[in-house]
Amino acid sequence: MTGQNFDMAMGGQYSLTLAVLVILTFLIIFAKRWLSEEGVAFNWIFAAIGTGLAYLITISLTCSYKLTFVIGLATMIVVGFGAGYFTDGGEY
Repeated sequence: MTGQNFDMAMGGQYSLTLAVLVILTFLIIFAKRWLSEEGVAFNWIFAAIGTGLAYLITISLTCSYKLTFVIGLATMIVVGFGAGYFTDGGEY
C-alpha cells in the first residue's frame, strides 16, 4: 500500500488505515483465544484471510478507514463463524 491518495501527516488518514489493520488483527487474535475457551466454533484462519481481503478491497475502492473498519469487522464475524460452522474451528 503506497498511500498515494491519503494524507501522509502523522495521525492522518494513512496512519489511521494502518491502525485499522492492526486493530482488526488483534480482534481476530482475541476472538480466537476467547471463543476457543468458550467452545464456540470460530475459524480464525478463514477470518484472517477474509478480513485481509475485505480490507484491501475496501481501502482500494473507498479510501475510508471508517468504512474499512466496519466492513472488516463484519467480514471477520461472518467468515469466522461461517467457516467455523463447517470446519472444526481452525485449531491447527
